[in-house]
Amino acid sequence: MEGPPPLPLREQKMNSEDKSFLLPKGPSRLPVSGLRLKRPASDENEPPKVDRKRARGPLDPTKRGGPVTAAPSFPKPPPAAPGLRSHRQAGGRRRSSTRTRGTAGVAGPSITGSRRTVAAAAPKPAAAPAAAGGGEKKRAPWDLKGQVSDLRAKVGTYKEKAQGLAGENEALRQRLNQLEGELKQATARNQQLEGQNSALALELQTCQAQATESQQRVEQLVEQEQQLQETIKSQSQTIRELETAGRKAREAKEELAAQLEAREAELRLVQESLARRAQENEALAARKAQLEQKLHESEMERRSLHNAVQELKGNIRVFCRVRPLLSSEKEAQKQGMSHLRFLPDDSKSLVLSKAEESHVGRERKEDIVYEFNFDQVFPPSSSQEEVFEEISLLVQSALDGYHVCIFAYGQTGSGKTYTMEGPDCQDPSTAGMIPRAVQQIFKKAREMEAKGWKYHFTANFLEIYNESLRDLLVLRPERGSELEIRRVSQCTEELHVPNLCYVPVASEHEVLKLLQRAKANRSVAKTNLNERSSRSHSLFQLRIEGHNPNRELHTSSVLSLVDLAGSERLDKSLSTGDRLKETQAINSSLSNLGLVITALSNKEAHVPYRNSKLTYLLQNSLGGNSKMLMFVNISPSEENFAESLNSLRFARKVNECVIGTASNRK
Repeated sequence: MEGPPPLPLREQKMNSEDKSFLLPKGPSRLPVSGLRLKRPASDENEPPKVDRKRARGPLDPTKRGGPVTAAPSFPKPPPAAPGLRSHRQAGGRRRSSTRTRGTAGVAGPSITGSRRTVAAAAPKPAAAPAAAGGGEKKRAPWDLKGQVSDLRAKVGTYKEKAQGLAGENEALRQRLNQLEGELKQATARNQQLEGQNSALALELQTCQAQATESQQRVEQLVEQEQQLQETIKSQSQTIRELETAGRKAREAKEELAAQLEAREAELRLVQESLARRAQENEALAARKAQLEQKLHESEMERRSLHNAVQELKGNIRVFCRVRPLLSSEKEAQKQGMSHLRFLPDDSKSLVLSKAEESHVGRERKEDIVYEFNFDQVFPPSSSQEEVFEEISLLVQSALDGYHVCIFAYGQTGSGKTYTMEGPDCQDPSTAGMIPRAVQQIFKKAREMEAKGWKYHFTANFLEIYNESLRDLLVLRPERGSELEIRRVSQCTEELHVPNLCYVPVASEHEVLKLLQRAKANRSVAKTNLNERSSRSHSLFQLRIEGHNPNRELHTSSVLSLVDLAGSERLDKSLSTGDRLKETQAINSSLSNLGLVITALSNKEAHVPYRNSKLTYLLQNSLGGNSKMLMFVNISPSEENFAESLNSLRFARKVNECVIGTASNRK
C-alpha cells in the first residue's frame, strides 16, 4: 500500500512557520538549518572509506515508515532515513547530504480536508535524488559545493512542481465549489420532489378512500336492487294471495250473510232471554238488598245482644289468677299451697285458710277461712290461651264501639306483667293479654271488611312514674315537653294527652314492634320483694275508628290495657330513697283507684277521678257504658298471705261495683 505523496516545498515551509498546523511524523530528507553532522575525532583527517555493502535501489518511504499520520503540535527531530544509515556505515561526512536528499520522498500532512483530497489526487513526486541520479556520476563526499549546487537545482525543480500542484489545487477547489452548488441544487430538488411525493401520496390515499366508498356504495346499490327485486317478487306473491283471499272472502261473505241471518234469529231469542234475566236480576238485586239489610240488622242485633250479654256479666268484671310457685319458694314451702284451695266444681271461687294458735300456745284454734267469689278464678296450671279465651268477647266490644279497659292488680311479684305482656321470649304460646288482644282486633277487623266496615287504628304507650306521665315510644323526650291530660273540647268528656306520640298502625306486627320498644323503655328496679319490679303503671291504648260508608255509620272506641305497679308493704320491702318515693306514689295511686271504685259502687254524685293521674286517664273507661276487667294476681307464697288477702278484698269490692245499664248480676 502506497503512502500519501509528498507536499511541495512551499507548503512545507508554511508548515514550519505556522506551528498551529500539524507536522509530519515521518522522517524528512530536507536539510535543517544550523544542523551539521559531527565526525568522529579519530577519523577526521582520514580519507573516506569505500562502502563495502552493495548498492540499494531507490528508497520507498512507505516500506519502512508506513502511512503518514498526524504529528503533535511541537515537531520532533526526524529520524534518519534508510539511505542515511547506509552512509553512516560508509563513514562520516555524507550524513547531512543523505538526510537532505531523503526529505524529498516524504509527504507531510495536509492543512485542510480539501488539501488532503488534492494531494491524494496529485501525481506522485519523483524518487529521492540519490536514487534518481543513479546514471550520473556521484560526487565525492568531500565535494560539498557540488552537492549544494545539485540540491539547489533540485529545489528549483521542486518549486516548479509545487507551482503546478498549486494550480491543480485551485482547479480542484473550483470543481469542489461547483460540485457543492450542484449538491445543494440536487438537495433542494430532492426536497421538492419529496414534497410532491407526499402530496401525491395523500392524493392517492384520498382517491383510494373515494374509490373504496364508491365501491361500497355500488355494493349497497346492488344489494338494494336485489332487495327490491325480492320485494317485488314477494309483493307479486302477496298480490296473488290477496286475490285468492279476496275470492275466498267473497265466498265467506256470502256464507256469513247466511250465518248472520241465522244469528239474528238466535239474537232475538237471546234478547228475549236477557229481558227475562234482567227481570230476574232486578228481583235478585232486591233480594240482595233485603239480605244485606237483614245482615246489617243481624249485625246490629248481634252487637246489641253481645253488649247486653257483656252488661249482664257486668261492665266491671274481676278475674283472679294465682301464679305457680317459684323454685326457691318450693324449697321453703314444703307443703305446697295448702293455704290456697280451688273448688273442683266451681271455677269462680277461691278459699284462703290460715291456722291460728292461742296466745297461751296450748290450744290450737280452727283455721280461719276466707272465701272469695269472682267472675273467673284461674289456678296456677292455667295457660295464657285459657285466660284470654275468657276475655276475647270483651275485646270484641272494643271493635263494636265501646270503651274497654283491662288492667292487672296485685302485689309486686304476683305475675301481673307476665299476664298482661308475657315473658321476654317471643313464644306465641306464652304471649300475654295485650298482644293477643291486638291480634284478635286486627283479625276481626279484616272479617268485618266483607260487611262494608273499614277501620283505622292509632296506638300510644305511656307510663305513670311518680305521678308524672312518660312517653314510652320516645327514647329521650325533649326537655320542657311535660305531658298533661286535657279534654278534647268543652263539649265532650273525652280526654287526650297533647305532645304524646300517636302512631298509626295497620297490622298487629306494627303494634308488637311498638310494644317491644315500650317494654325496653319502662322503669323497673330491684327490690327486696322482687328481682325485677315494675316501678310505674304502664298504659297501652289503641284507638279504633270504624266507618261503614254504605250505611253511613261511624264508631269510635279506645282499648286500654294497663299493667299496674305492684303494691308493697314498707316493713317488708325496706325501700329507701328513690325506691321509697316510688312505693309511696304507687300505693297512693292504687288507693285512689279504690276510692273511685267505691264511689262508682255507691253511685255517688262525685267520683274523685282527678285525685290521681291513673284514674283520670281511665275516666272514660270506668264510667258510662264502658267495659272494665280487672285481673287480681295472687302470689302462692304463704309469706305473702296478708298482701294476698288485701288484694282479694279490694278485688271483691270492685266486683260488687255496677256501672252502665246492667242492673243485676249473678
